[in-house]
Amino acid sequence: MFELPENLSELTPEELQALIDQGLDAFQALGVTATSDEATIAEGERLAPLITAARTEQRTREQAAADRATRAAELLQSMETPEDPEPDPDEPPTEPDPVVESITPDEVITPEPVAASGRPSPARRAAAHAAPPAVPRSTPMVASLTAAADVPGIPTAAPLDNLTAAAMAVVSRWKGFPTHHVGGPDGTRQRYGAALIRKQGFDNLVAGLPAGLDDYDLIQHAGNEKRLPGGSLTAATGWCSPSETLYDLCQYETVQGILDLPEISIPRGGIRWTPGPDFGDIYADCGFDFTESEWMSDTATKTCCTVDCPAFDEIRADLIGLCVKAPLITQATYPELVRRFMEGALVAHQHKVNKYIIDQIKLAAGTASIADDMNAVSMTLSGINYTALGMRYRYRMGDSTTIECVAPYWLKELIREDLGMRQMSVENSDAAINAWFSRRNLSVQWVFDLQDLTVTNCLVTVPTTATILMYPAGTWVKGSIDVINVDAVYDSTGLEKNVYTALFIEEGILAVQRCTHTCAVTIPVCVSGRTAANDVSECLAAPGATAPT
Repeated sequence: MFELPENLSELTPEELQALIDQGLDAFQALGVTATSDEATIAEGERLAPLITAARTEQRTREQAAADRATRAAELLQSMETPEDPEPDPDEPPTEPDPVVESITPDEVITPEPVAASGRPSPARRAAAHAAPPAVPRSTPMVASLTAAADVPGIPTAAPLDNLTAAAMAVVSRWKGFPTHHVGGPDGTRQRYGAALIRKQGFDNLVAGLPAGLDDYDLIQHAGNEKRLPGGSLTAATGWCSPSETLYDLCQYETVQGILDLPEISIPRGGIRWTPGPDFGDIYADCGFDFTESEWMSDTATKTCCTVDCPAFDEIRADLIGLCVKAPLITQATYPELVRRFMEGALVAHQHKVNKYIIDQIKLAAGTASIADDMNAVSMTLSGINYTALGMRYRYRMGDSTTIECVAPYWLKELIREDLGMRQMSVENSDAAINAWFSRRNLSVQWVFDLQDLTVTNCLVTVPTTATILMYPAGTWVKGSIDVINVDAVYDSTGLEKNVYTALFIEEGILAVQRCTHTCAVTIPVCVSGRTAANDVSECLAAPGATAPT
């Protein structure tokens, strides 16, 4: 059983690291998951604070060591004594100039030791007669060597004095690797940072500075001798201004028009459910009635309906995912492109999931009924209300029961155009169109991925009919389970080609029709502005029915 010693401060750094590794191995061996039993979770809750305490002790030591190193460097720098220059034998000796003490913001004042007698110490007397220290000429750094993140025993971005220190950082990283074989017969390849070399001393010759130069001017400025001391003073005769490079990328896609369904979690990869008895069957099969004579003749048979055990259906989640690979060089030199591509890929993934759910609803609806063409899409919508009426009648629903309507995104614009073509002014805003549905206790969702338009450049072909899916609110439920969601995956095959997996998503999803049933209605989409009051000569018929005469 993993336990901490009474005093962590007595452990050496190596012993403390070994203790942390032991705790992590113990926690990993538990295999804690969302379905773990009480004993496993309790043991994990016991281990977690112990490991955290050991890591806190390690970080405290690392910070203390870094502070000591900084203080020691400042102390050594304050005690450095510059070498006296060799006297020139041809120059007569001169009296030393009086020392004028001045303090600059960059100087560090270190108190001098004073003897117990109150007299200045020997170091103080020697400093009083010495020449003022020469200020060394600052030399810009051309590179810096720092530790990478999460190197055991070394703070992130801590300076490394030399390549030997960098090698020790690599060794420290190796100690954290698994000691047993992993990755199957072909093994695996992983890459972790140990040290980081940053080039410096470029002044303003850096591509992509916010107020800097474009690519052409940057190259020209680097080779311009006039920017150097003592450079040419020849006057410029003019310039040829190049076009500016714009690296901004357009983004128009959104997640608008995604079907909104109640959602559940399915940690076991599927569900079993039963829709229960159908009210239409109960109404048709249950009950009896007789006349008095039939009842008195004892010939009447009182039939009973039986409660049968319903069959349970099972549905398993399907897998839908997204994988995006990107060149390492592109990520390093043009990260905006990689980020823009992944943003678009995530939106596309949401619409792919949306299409999957809608296709499941269409499949359950079966063959769609067809509404009569009233030569105006705004009037043909009455066929939708007939379907809702049939649902309420079959299940004896109240008037206030909401029926969900899932309609193509583009249908709303055709309704708007049809209303706008009427002779008398008719409001055709989104609110007015949605109000037609809400007045009939219909909740409409205008969605993408149900019935797509055909678009070729600027030429748009609109279907002659539109399909609307209808079901009582709460009939459909979406289930989802996250299988894996990894931001970046490195594999040996991709690294050989300088390509890495920038985004990898797998998701288990399903759609279940919880109760009742789903209807699909196909309506013609004639845009004419025709109104019913002046020229209707035929009776309106329900979808798939014959108009009364």
